[in-house]
Amino acid sequence: MLQTETRRELFFQRCLWCGTPAYRRSFCRVCGAMAFHRERSAGTGVVVRRNGHAQHNTWFVAMDEGFNLLCQVAGTSPVVVAVGARVTLVRSVDPLDQGLPVVELAHPGALLERWT
Repeated sequence: MLQTETRRELFFQRCLWCGTPAYRRSFCRVCGAMAFHRERSAGTGVVVRRNGHAQHNTWFVAMDEGFNLLCQVAGTSPVVVAVGARVTLVRSVDPLDQGLPVVELAHPGALLERWT
């Protein structure tokens, strides 16, 4: 049970010098500092744009704390996901893992009607 709970937590970095939030960076993109502290994300954000092919269902997400990351959207077809859609974290990635965090739509849309 504890392992499942920790996998739902997403941590990000905040620059100690200028306060810029980031995800998995070795230096601050704004001031160049290499000093960060970790913070826990609320796990919610907005889809910004698609990345790659539709079958992979990967999207850039702007998290509410101000950092962007590449995520995989689960639980829905790629055609249902739209820029501006709210998403919630389902599964994060272990710090040494190379996978993508997984999110799902916060307000899934109604089933698409068939055009007849």
